[in-house]
Amino acid sequence: MRVGIAFTGAPYTVRQIADYAVEAERLGLDSIWIAEDYFLRDSVSVMAYISAVTKKVRLAFGVINPLTRNPVLIAQTVATIDEISGGRVILALGTGVLSLIEMMGITVKKPLKVMRESIEIIRELLKGCKLNFKGEVFEVRGVKLGLNPYLSLLKPFKPLRTDIPIYLGAVGPKMLSLAGEVADGVLLTAGCSTNYVRWAIERLRSGAEKAGRKLEAIDVACYILYSPNETGIAHKVIKGFVAFSVAHSDPEILKRDGFTHEEIFKVRDALDKYGLEEASRRVSSDMVETYSIVGGPRKLRERIIEYVDAGVKLPIIMTFEPDLGRVFKMVKKYLIES
Repeated sequence: MRVGIAFTGAPYTVRQIADYAVEAERLGLDSIWIAEDYFLRDSVSVMAYISAVTKKVRLAFGVINPLTRNPVLIAQTVATIDEISGGRVILALGTGVLSLIEMMGITVKKPLKVMRESIEIIRELLKGCKLNFKGEVFEVRGVKLGLNPYLSLLKPFKPLRTDIPIYLGAVGPKMLSLAGEVADGVLLTAGCSTNYVRWAIERLRSGAEKAGRKLEAIDVACYILYSPNETGIAHKVIKGFVAFSVAHSDPEILKRDGFTHEEIFKVRDALDKYGLEEASRRVSSDMVETYSIVGGPRKLRERIIEYVDAGVKLPIIMTFEPDLGRVFKMVKKYLIES
């Protein structure tokens, strides 16, 4: 089984992430995913570091927002990191958490157009094209990677690969359909249920069929929250994560998982009035069970298999466990080698 590991902008330092990346590679994990968490450690800087200290594990940006990093600069960034890593980069694009983006004075308009145009721009630039593009959201005027008029006498920079995989971080039906239509893979968000995965796969399929593609050609990656027990910091953080997710998710999606309007409102109201800690107290054990995995290695394997049976091809473990090396060993023994 392919299994990835995800890192957010906290709590691990960049050096700790690099050490864990080396260990993950040694134990045979498929990929390392770095989330772009605003106002925390920068994902690009972290990725550059771990690209230099690893040799074969795949390295994924998950996700980068084209509204906070222009698609031209994203193409430049992933091509550079791909060069450092020797051709191991995956790029996942997404709009991220809207409330955090709005804190920077950025308004998200036409998210489907943002993603469709971004994928087109990045792909064309990675192919080495000199690009003139005018869309509804972005405009590019005569850009070619490796071509800078002030440094044109130097040996030009060329992307190591012209086909760096591009995934789309998607939640809603239209974005999932777009992923099926134009992306190499989809990245499903942390805190989703197996019911949601099955629902998402059908929207992905409809987009693929629209474009004359086969669903089998599209990778399905999914962040999966995990805590080895119910008492440590990892479990506390996951409850907070679930609270935030419940408060910001479409109630109809949550109702399909069996939760009532009253249960959802209780969490949402607490977050609005009192903050994340109080909201997490109102997250029920059923919510934690539905939107994350809590338990030892056998429970981890059992639930991961449920996600795979629902349609996930690449489960990506997202944990905040202080002893991450222990989690890696569990993943190797109970998932990779089983």
